[in-house]
Amino acid sequence: MEQLNQSDFHVSHFIIIGLSGFEDWPSRIILFIFFLLTYTMTLLLNMVFLLIIKQNDHLHSPMYLLICNLALLDMCLPSVTVPRIMHELLWKDRLIGFISCVTQMGFFIYLNVTECILLAVMAYDRYQAICKPLHYHTAMTNRHVARLIIFCWIPGTLIGFHHVWVVLSLQFCGPNKIFDYFCDYMSVIILSCSNVTTYSFATVASALTIMILVICFIFFSYMKILISVSKVASTRGRQKAFSTCASHLTVIALFLFVEGGVLISSQIRGSSFNIAIIAGVFQNIFPPLMNPIIYCLKTKEIRITVIKLVKRNELDK
Repeated sequence: MEQLNQSDFHVSHFIIIGLSGFEDWPSRIILFIFFLLTYTMTLLLNMVFLLIIKQNDHLHSPMYLLICNLALLDMCLPSVTVPRIMHELLWKDRLIGFISCVTQMGFFIYLNVTECILLAVMAYDRYQAICKPLHYHTAMTNRHVARLIIFCWIPGTLIGFHHVWVVLSLQFCGPNKIFDYFCDYMSVIILSCSNVTTYSFATVASALTIMILVICFIFFSYMKILISVSKVASTRGRQKAFSTCASHLTVIALFLFVEGGVLISSQIRGSSFNIAIIAGVFQNIFPPLMNPIIYCLKTKEIRITVIKLVKRNELDK
């Protein structure tokens, strides 16, 4: 029989392997409940957070428009991966179509890049508010912030489409097992029959470049803020300035720490697949879950609004 050329084939689906050693029914149920609870809590907390801002007219300001956009991203990001993960765990259905996999991968990259740039814009907003308070309401109008928010989504769109185009242009004619819980870009391209060394290096380099640029921008913004605050004579004034930055800095630290951990774990030779998978899952669910909690705990205006809403509900009863 005539031997067929490998390039004549193209895989129609991938097999999601997930964590090794957790294939039995009790383990899958425990993981399913964990994902269900964390995903539900993430959606509820961010929806309540958006409702709190909507209910308080005093929070209809540029800073809170940016925070609302962050909450929206925090609902979208886990929604790209977690429902599919729960489906896999409950029904043990590990097959995912090629196009569905590429679509999931594209949206995941798109939303991650958007959130990364949004954090930099939020640092710029704090810089304007603290270093140039007299010009803040002129420079950072709601209309201007809306334009900045749109700008945040554009690079993510372009980068997401670029990665999708790369995957669609590659040959997939052999292995189709993804050692992850979702279609991560690096996990997909290593299955290609094409030479992906350049693509792999370019992906890691571009991700690190974006992160370094964002970190540098945030660092210099907060250095300017620190210098400006140190010139304030009043201790109360310094405390107020720092308190407005505390929540944002905590969110930034959480996001960048998790992103950096995922990149490092994926590049460490000899590390188990489970470590990389756990890091990816942590990236999916932990920051979106913690962000609304951080802002509620560290932002005075939001805490006051929450207390008022609770008291109002108690009086209604």
